[in-house]
Amino acid sequence: MPDLNVIDIAPLWSTDRSHWDEVDRAIGAAIEQQGAFVVGGYHHAEQVDEWARTLLRFYDLPEADRRAVASVITDPSGPAVYRGWKSFLQPEAWAYNQMFDIGPREPHPAPAVVGMHHFAEANSLPAVEPCEGWFAAVDAFYDLMLDVGTRVMLAAGRWAGFDDRLLADGFREGNSTLRLLDYPTKPGGLSIDSENAGVPGRPPLAASKHTDVAGASLLWQREPGLQAQSADRVWHDVPMLTNTVSVHLGTVLQLMTDGRVPATPHRVLDHGQHRQSVAFFVEPGLGTRLAPLGANDVADPTGPGTYGWHLQERFSQMDGYRTIIPAPG
Repeated sequence: MPDLNVIDIAPLWSTDRSHWDEVDRAIGAAIEQQGAFVVGGYHHAEQVDEWARTLLRFYDLPEADRRAVASVITDPSGPAVYRGWKSFLQPEAWAYNQMFDIGPREPHPAPAVVGMHHFAEANSLPAVEPCEGWFAAVDAFYDLMLDVGTRVMLAAGRWAGFDDRLLADGFREGNSTLRLLDYPTKPGGLSIDSENAGVPGRPPLAASKHTDVAGASLLWQREPGLQAQSADRVWHDVPMLTNTVSVHLGTVLQLMTDGRVPATPHRVLDHGQHRQSVAFFVEPGLGTRLAPLGANDVADPTGPGTYGWHLQERFSQMDGYRTIIPAPG
């Protein structure tokens, strides 16, 4: 399968907006041809691999220490709801993995909707660092990915013909998510694969095909397996290159650009090995309306159609959250 294109996005840090044009066009071409792309050349890129590997030392902690920062979806007595450690190591899961979700140091408050405060939750972090420098790596990686992800997302919006300042306004008070992912080797005979199961010549999956509810997702992988699907339904391997991350556009950006920037379907192949990765999701403000930019300039941040409303509606229907997060309204 063909690899994704690699784009040097260094010009996006220029104060001269005319220098952005070539990157915008390269990103647009990648969206049209492959659906996703890999970026390099950004500020502090030389530290990304080191920081990501440091972050993944979280999974060196004993399970008891992970449970001390667990979400209620994994441990009903856990301290976290939206953030924290979550385990999906069971046959019925859509992905056989565990994850640890981290938000901003100081979350932006949620709109005044009963139950929406959970999505502005403070972080639940380990009492002791998994390794020296772990807390500093969390802060550095979070800040860098938010910067990179926002600039790339705005470039995609400009390519599609939208005012990047107007798009940026919707993300100004977002509580974006840093996610540490661990895919253990599955027990013999276990399959979460509803897409390829029993189909000759098709690989088994560690995570099924999906799109992310975000503006953009940035993914770093320690082992191979990640693939993105282009509009022609061809799967493209995400290459593992030094100090790069792949970019996958989300459903939020698709809605805000009236479909001009489509969300990127992606999946993870199961190569029969222990796999780890780090993801970052650029999220809009909870009161941001998920509608084409400019279609409704005066929006009620507590009303239907906002990002927070969508999250609350979605989580209120999920096992483990139904008794905690009420449906909005």
